[in-house]
This record gives sequence, C-alpha cells and structure tokens, in this order.
Amino acid sequence: MNVSSSFPYFSDASINAILVDMTQMLRSGKLTDGPFSQEFERQFAAYNNAKYAIAVNSGSAALDVALRPFKLQGKEVIVPTNTFVSTPNSVVFAGGNPIFADMNPHTLCIDTEDVKRRVTPKTAGVIVVHIAGLVCPQIRELEEFCKAQGLFLIEDSAHAHGATLDGQKAGTFGDVGCFSFYPTKVMTTCEGGMILTNDEELAAEARCLRSCGQNADRQMIMLGDNWRLSEPAAIVGLHQLEHLEEFLAKRNQIAAWYEKALGNIEEISLLKPPSNIRHSYYKYPLILATSINRQKVAVDLKETFGVESGHIYYPPCHLHPYYMETFGTRMGNLPTAERVLKQVLCLPMHYLITQQSVEYICDALVSTIKSVSSNV
Repeated sequence: MNVSSSFPYFSDASINAILVDMTQMLRSGKLTDGPFSQEFERQFAAYNNAKYAIAVNSGSAALDVALRPFKLQGKEVIVPTNTFVSTPNSVVFAGGNPIFADMNPHTLCIDTEDVKRRVTPKTAGVIVVHIAGLVCPQIRELEEFCKAQGLFLIEDSAHAHGATLDGQKAGTFGDVGCFSFYPTKVMTTCEGGMILTNDEELAAEARCLRSCGQNADRQMIMLGDNWRLSEPAAIVGLHQLEHLEEFLAKRNQIAAWYEKALGNIEEISLLKPPSNIRHSYYKYPLILATSINRQKVAVDLKETFGVESGHIYYPPCHLHPYYMETFGTRMGNLPTAERVLKQVLCLPMHYLITQQSVEYICDALVSTIKSVSSNV
C-alpha cells in the first residue's frame, strides 16, 4: 500500500460542477477580477462571520498584503519560529525585523509568555500561527495583550480553515487573518490565499495593494504588486468551500482513529486539543520519544511501507541559513522549539484516508519504531 501524506479531494459531482463554471467563465472572457472571485470572497467572509474577505494568489501574498498597511520600516514583529518561512519572510518584505519567539511544547503554537518577554519599544505587532489546524489556545490572551500594548495581531491561519475556539473561527480573533489554499491545505484553489478583516480601511487598502497599488479609477496611489487571484482558482475555491464542513468532519474522524490506535504506545506522545477547540487537522502531528530518530523513522516508513510522513517545522525558522546569516540567530536561542520539533512526525492526513489506511499506517509506524530502536 502507498499512502501519500496529503492529497486534494474533488468528488465526481464537484469536478462536473467546476467544469460547468469553468466553461461559463472561459466564454465570458473574464479570467481575473470577475464575478467568481467576488462571490468566493463573499462566501468566505460569510462562512467565517467576518465583514471583509480579500482574495489573493497565495498564502504568502496574504501575509505580504496584510502587513503593508502597518508601515514596518524600522520596526519589529514577533513571530513564532515554528512556522513555514513565509511567515517571517513577509515581515522582511514589508520592511520590518522578525523577532522569533519560542513555542509551547504541548500545542506547538507560539509561547505567549515568550512573546511578552520579547516586546520592545520597536515592536509593532505579533503574528500567531495556528499550527497544524489547532487554534492557538492562548489566542484570547494574546489578543488582550496586543490591544493593551497597542500592537497589531495577525493570525496566520494557513492550516486552520474552519477551525474554531468556543465556536469562533480561526482568522477572526486578531486584526487580520491570512489563509492559504495551497494543494496540501484543508481546502484548495490550486494556488491562492485570502485575507479576512473587520477593518474597512484595511480591507480597502488590501484591495488596492493586490492590484499594483491602483484604486478603482486605475490610478496608482500606493506601491503594490500583482497579488490577484484568478477566476479559475476562485471557481475551484468556491466548490471546495461548499464541502469544507464535510472535509473537517472526515479529518476529525481520521484523527480519532489515530488516537485510538496510538494512544497507548509508549514511544509516542499525542497532541490532544482542548475540548473547546475544533481542530481542522491540516496535519496530524505526534511527538516521538527522544530516543527515536525521527528522520530514520520517516525514511523507513516511506521505503519499507510506502507511507509518506512530514514534520512541522524542522529546522525551525531561526536555524535556516538566511536568518542565521542576516539576523544573527543561533542554535540555543529557542531551546524548546529546537528540542521538540526534532521529534515531531506528521502522519498522512487527507479526505481519502480510510480506517483501513489508518490501521496500516499505525502498524507500519509501530514496526518502524521497533526497528529503529533495535538498530541504535
């Protein structure tokens, strides 16, 4: 059996419906900035109970656009080291200085106490990442802290489509929420992203920025870029959004199967969400005992059993060569992330995973752990 770590899902009915809309779009001649993009924005905002949604062509673009209104030249933004490099990169592109914070070992999300320690007179804001689809359990604490300190709060919700805390959707706690629709994500547009906000002025500026800084009269009033989402991508997104609740239900079912199968394995620690959180399970991370070499487990799972796995994220951002060379970050700066992330393994998670697949994956994992342990 071969099991991919991620896979975008489209039912036959969804594919047929997409083709109908694609035909209509192609015949209209309106391939970008059209009615499907506008409808996608409207429905995504409504789904998340937000006032404004601005579609862009990637999750990275969502972060880039969201940060520009905050005028970051000479300022600092606190970001988690446990994230994809797009998060700190967006701060650099916006003219700011990313300040890395450590993570909570029980959630893999940013450590709120470390955030508080790193605030300086130069701090402009904080970016929180809902890792693997878990809404950061301390998000309300971060929200209150940022308001009290006069800092902006941006949610990198690339993993967290439809995830909730106390019923409130990811991406609606801070000033801005940023989403990715990359093919591995909970829902996809092939490539694409979305910005959520309740701030009318920020939404208007984001719409201007994504079209090379041009206003409705096509006059350039600020420095922007081409961050627009195409109509074909919007069509795919609309039909994926229609099935998002179905996707989430299946991912949570798969997570329950994993938990049942692996809950009593001594060498594995599971990351169970609090009861007031609905996880989106973009990925299913677990932590291997320090005596287990994660890289050897990943290689053996793939080569012996055909099971693809992943990680979130190793090395952490502050140990990437660019950040070490440009900003002087070093091993030892953020010890929790450095220690824990080395042991985080992500099991396959997508709509096509069955209970039989989970049984096979878990048997393969246990066998691999025993094999790797005996070869130490």
